[in-house]
Amino acid sequence: MKRAFVVVTAVLTCAMAGAVYWVNKPVGSNLDESVSLDTRSSGVADMPGTGVVENNIAAGAPGAFAGQGIESYIDAMAMELLETYGDTIQNRRTQAKLLAVRDQVLGLYPVEGEAVFARILALAFPGYADQILETINLMAGYENWLAENQLALSEMSFLEREGAIWHKRRQMFGEDAELIWAEEKQAWAQKQQKIQQVIMTLDQSDANSLDETLFQLQSALNDTYGNGVERLAMDNGVIAQVYFGFESVQGKLRGMSPDQRQLEINQLRKQLGYSDEQIQRLEERDLKRNQRWDNGLAYMAERNALTTRLSGPELERELDQLRLRYFKHEAKTIALEEKDGFYRYERPRLYGRN
Repeated sequence: MKRAFVVVTAVLTCAMAGAVYWVNKPVGSNLDESVSLDTRSSGVADMPGTGVVENNIAAGAPGAFAGQGIESYIDAMAMELLETYGDTIQNRRTQAKLLAVRDQVLGLYPVEGEAVFARILALAFPGYADQILETINLMAGYENWLAENQLALSEMSFLEREGAIWHKRRQMFGEDAELIWAEEKQAWAQKQQKIQQVIMTLDQSDANSLDETLFQLQSALNDTYGNGVERLAMDNGVIAQVYFGFESVQGKLRGMSPDQRQLEINQLRKQLGYSDEQIQRLEERDLKRNQRWDNGLAYMAERNALTTRLSGPELERELDQLRLRYFKHEAKTIALEEKDGFYRYERPRLYGRN
C-alpha cells in the first residue's frame, strides 16, 4: 500500500499546493474561474452573480433599478454586496471574488464604470474599499498574465505548469495566495484522502481479479477527478506505476509462469490504454529487466554464500571478481552501492514496474 500511495502523492504534490488552472480558459473570463474549487464546477452559491441585482447586471441591464437612475443602482448594489459578503470582506479571497462584480459594472457602464464601482465599494465597505481595489487590481493582473502566457503554459508538463502558476501567485499575492486559494487546497486534500482509501483497499484485497482491480482503480480516479486537468496529469504510465505497486496484483503475477505473466501484463496495459506498438516496446523492456533480475539474483545467491565462509581482504577480493563476472562494466557501480549499504537486488521485484 505504501509503495502505491507514494506514487500518487509524488504526482499530485504540486497540485496539492493549489488547484489546477485550466490552461484553455477563454481570455477575459471572470474571476470565479480562477479561484473556484474547479474551473468547470464552481458552486454559484458563494460567488458573485447569485443575487437579483448581479443577475440583472450580467444580463446587461439594471432591471428593476433601471428607471431609478445610477444613484439608486449604486445604493442597491452596495446593499447587495454588504448582505452577501459583509461577514467575510476582510478575507482576501472574498475581496478577490469582487473582480467579477467590477467587470459586470464595467459592462453596464463602460464610461463611468470604474467610478461607479469605487463608489459602490466605498458605500458598502468604507473600511476596506482601498484594500479591495488593490486585491482586485492584482487579480486582474494575474488573469492577464495567465492569458498572455496561455500558450507557454499549455506546452509545459503538468508539474511545471503548476509550479509556474503558484510561483506567480505567490509573487503577486505573497502569503495571501494561500488564503485566496485555500478552499482549492482543501478540496485536493479531500480528493487525495478518498484515493488513499481506495488504494489501501485494493492493495490488500485478494478477492478481485487483476482486471477488476484495475477497473476499480480507474473508476475511482475518474469519479474523484473527473475529466479535468487533474485526471489528465495521471497518464497511463502513472496509473500503471500505482497499479503494479499493489501487493494484491504482485501476488497474483508471482504465481504465474513467465509466459503467462507477460501475456497478462500485456493485456492489462491494453486495458490501461496503451497502443499495440507501445505494448510491444514495453514487453521488450520487460524481457531485458527479467534477464537483469535473473542475473542479479544469481549474483546475490553467490555473494551470500561467500559472506558465510570468508571475511576481510579475502572476501573483498572474491566479491570484486564476482561483481566483475556478473556485471562487467557496471561492477564498480554495484561495489559503490554496496559500500553505501544499498543492494539493488534485495529490493522487491515488481513485475510491470522494475
